[in-house]
Amino acid sequence: MNRTLQYLLAACVVFVIGCSGTEEPEAPAAAPPTLAITGVTLIGVTGGDSIQGAVILIAGSRIQQVGPSSEVPVPSDVELIEATGKFVIPGLADMHNHLAEGRFGFGEREQDYQRNLANLLDWGITSVYSTGIPDLEIYGDLKRISSDPASPYPHFYGVGKTFGAEGGHGSIGGFAPATPEEAREGVRENAAAGADGIKFVYSPVTYAVRSGLPQLDPEVMQAIIDEAHKNGLETMVHAPILEYAKDVLRAGADGLVHGIIDEEIDPEFIELMEQNQAFYMTTHSIFEAAGDIAGWANRLREFDRSGRASTLEIEAGLNPELVSEWEARWDNFAYMDEQMPVLGANTKAAYDAGLLVVAGSDTGDSGAGVVNGLSLQVELQLLVESGLTPRQVLQTATINAARMVGRETELGTVEAGKLADLVILNADPLVDIGNVNDIHLVVKGGVVYDPAQAVDVGSGQSVDEE
Repeated sequence: MNRTLQYLLAACVVFVIGCSGTEEPEAPAAAPPTLAITGVTLIGVTGGDSIQGAVILIAGSRIQQVGPSSEVPVPSDVELIEATGKFVIPGLADMHNHLAEGRFGFGEREQDYQRNLANLLDWGITSVYSTGIPDLEIYGDLKRISSDPASPYPHFYGVGKTFGAEGGHGSIGGFAPATPEEAREGVRENAAAGADGIKFVYSPVTYAVRSGLPQLDPEVMQAIIDEAHKNGLETMVHAPILEYAKDVLRAGADGLVHGIIDEEIDPEFIELMEQNQAFYMTTHSIFEAAGDIAGWANRLREFDRSGRASTLEIEAGLNPELVSEWEARWDNFAYMDEQMPVLGANTKAAYDAGLLVVAGSDTGDSGAGVVNGLSLQVELQLLVESGLTPRQVLQTATINAARMVGRETELGTVEAGKLADLVILNADPLVDIGNVNDIHLVVKGGVVYDPAQAVDVGSGQSVDEE
């Protein structure tokens, strides 16, 4: 018998002796439920039948059990939310948000980013992706305060500061690298600040300005993507023009932060997206608002059935002076209004092709009134108008958003073991997606929030923007 075989036999004997008197360790006892939601219809966003008369048991920040009342007994010693006749969906996600209030009009504005982040919960938004904040210190603070699943803030992801050509879109408050090395340095700075991804603009923005704006050099663009991947970060790109979208996808980009607005997407585009496993953000709201600012103000007012957005001065968007100033600042926004059918058709084509379509509003401080919170809800309405079913639309703002950030095992559906992020609605969103505005209660990380009694968490931490 050779020595190697002797060692193996001896090891087997030790293993058998060691195991013979050892019992399997007992699994730790499950935490007792602390909250029970009863009587609701649970909407299955990924398909299948909804569960009527459902019971949802929550233990701490996680969902412990979900099912019909006949299968899930409710303990007597838990906080009870009896919600017969109401509907539950997963917490919503706005994956393109600059965390500004999104008011109408121009001029310097002071933004309290912490308050703006917290206020999203009032609108049923429990996850948000910042696609650019012009201060990495504030960005880091937002990451810190939202890190606890039970914190009074949505789960927060972001790109840190954006990249754009000097004098071009994306450069104000961001990086404007002139060389590949400057681009790499900016990526490393964002990575050190805890960025979850890197965003850059690769478009002359001719859909807004006929003469166009400066655009990043292709070598600089490639350097951003390469350095981001080197640091384990995905790259997402502002490139709503098909030609430029294909360029960045060929260079290895991981997603597009706007839909394509200039022409119909084609098989080559679909193939490039599939090769990169890239995501496709919708952001119909910003194009709708910019193309017809007064029409957008009317849409916001009509959609907000709860009336909670009145303090955001939506009426300002109907001011003829503002409309005139808006049209004077940009000379091609009428083009966006004309192209909305193309944008909508492309979103549906992307979804039908099996691409990862993700909802985002592009709430920011552009002056177009893409107001924080409400605009994501209106975005869902715009997606229905583009041909998606209400269930498909809910997917874009729940499970697809979770997949985009690799957290589909934690977020995006109401299932046992996942974080307890959900919205209780007074009416069925599958009948009318506008019912997402009719919120009874919001639960985030097992904590219950009543939009009628919003918590003020303002930090006083702000920056001035133009």
